[in-house]
Amino acid sequence: MTKNAQFYRVNEPAEDELVRNILDTASENMNPNSGFVIDVFRQERNIEEQNLSFVYSAKAFPSSRPVYFLEDDFEDKVYAFILIIEIGDYFAILKKSCANIFDLMDENFTLVGSKEFSSSFSDDDVEFQRLALRNMTVSDRAMRSRSYEAADLKGLLSTHSAGRSIPYYFKLRQGAKTRSISGTGRVIESSSRETIDNIAAWVSEQIGLIESPSNTNFLDAFASKSELNEVLKICSPNAVLIESSSLFDRLKKDGVPVKYKTKKGRIIGVSSRVYKELESALEKVYDIDPDLNIADVNDGSRIRANKKSLTLYSKSLAKFRVPENGKLITLQKYIVKHGFYSVTFGDPKYMYFMGACFEDSSGMSEIDNILELFQSIEEIPAVDSEKGSFTEESENFSEDSMFDIIEKIHAEDDYIFCDDLGDEWADHITFNKENSNICFIHSKHGDPSTSASNLHDVVGQGIKNLGSMYFNAPSMLSKLDKTFKKNYKSGKGVQTKIPRIRKGNIDDFESYLANLLKDYKLNRSCILCCSFLSISDVTKEFNKIKEGQPVRGNIVQLLWIVSSFAHAVKDMNVRPIIYCAK
Repeated sequence: MTKNAQFYRVNEPAEDELVRNILDTASENMNPNSGFVIDVFRQERNIEEQNLSFVYSAKAFPSSRPVYFLEDDFEDKVYAFILIIEIGDYFAILKKSCANIFDLMDENFTLVGSKEFSSSFSDDDVEFQRLALRNMTVSDRAMRSRSYEAADLKGLLSTHSAGRSIPYYFKLRQGAKTRSISGTGRVIESSSRETIDNIAAWVSEQIGLIESPSNTNFLDAFASKSELNEVLKICSPNAVLIESSSLFDRLKKDGVPVKYKTKKGRIIGVSSRVYKELESALEKVYDIDPDLNIADVNDGSRIRANKKSLTLYSKSLAKFRVPENGKLITLQKYIVKHGFYSVTFGDPKYMYFMGACFEDSSGMSEIDNILELFQSIEEIPAVDSEKGSFTEESENFSEDSMFDIIEKIHAEDDYIFCDDLGDEWADHITFNKENSNICFIHSKHGDPSTSASNLHDVVGQGIKNLGSMYFNAPSMLSKLDKTFKKNYKSGKGVQTKIPRIRKGNIDDFESYLANLLKDYKLNRSCILCCSFLSISDVTKEFNKIKEGQPVRGNIVQLLWIVSSFAHAVKDMNVRPIIYCAK
């Protein structure tokens, strides 16, 4: 076999009955009327030259699974196997094409997390070459996951807001060895095929690494694992998100069709329309009420709080079926087995993901960093609209509109362009040679509030247009000819006399832009101008979170959204700023 195993910690000595139950469950997809090629139960072996004793159990058997790329009723005959190696207080599971044993293992053992493996390496010993992160948010306006790859990510990857990021996969090199470690407790090491004795020696080596963690590690800056039962004592789940992109990517990659069980018990393939409706439904974030029922679904869907896990129950998802290892299982079971769901809590520093609970390790300093994004603008309380009213004779935006205030705030900049409507990069784009700065400004007006919904839209615009901030000269000059040289036309179709070039001599712009883009000090700012927010209100509510006081759900969402905005912008080497009232 290759070195590819999942590691579990034994909570109490495993009885023969439990081990036999695991083996029997794994072999439930064995072909009828066929026998085991290998059938070994808890046999002890000794490797004298390595002074190693271990116990192993194994089953290998023929199994069949449907072939989906042919229309006729073909089957693919494979040989499945499961190997259990017991060393000390650990079980290592190596398996292929077996039936699902996830529920049984999760109920009786503790999965060894990816950070437990990573903590066994010193930064001086390894090169982190690939890293996949899940942000601790379920906001539909926030970046949910990211991945990075480099010769060595240490020193290259910004750890801003790292405490709110869960590492769920990483690949590292240690000398000549390359390991991949996932959040599901799976370790894969590049190797040729090995005998059971050599695999057992490798398992023993991994256990030794787990048992002797180093002092510091690159991944210590990221979210840390917490005991679910301890988290549930202090806060309750408040929202669930199906990781729909991961789910459907997996289904499409493996060529797995989705089927549906009718009221009469027939299993039929779903149409493309139903498939799209299912995708759309699973993209949403669903609130969880205090009784752990999923709100606004009305089919008895709920979150079940088990001793060590949160599982999803849904009658709607149970009606859909997907084939796995030759058997049809419910889509609900498939989602739970593969960890394709996330649960957030009333306390925003916790999140349940891929079968484990995580805590934001950045602590309360993250809130202080977030509050530094806000800048108070004296004129904002007087704002009464986003753009004001227009007539065909209008030459400027209305007094006390957001657009007018922005142009006053940036009056010292060299160039100000209004890019609102159409193929917009921002509401305003400004240039300042003295400060070596380019600003993309997005404005949103609303009544004073700490509601997260107003911020959703403007944050979405800001993040969506981050890529445009690294424009080249030809693309900006093209926008100048196609958009900025025209007068502003309102969204209601009123053609005004307001020039989109709000400030600056356009005849000099081409040479000005060329010099600015060559400036080694050039920096960029993504600015949100939000008349509905005030620093005092936000600070008051965020400080409650710091002090462990209860806050309304919208405050938690507001914190997630602002944190995600800051994280996404800083990842692009852009400065995040939020203009608001005092």
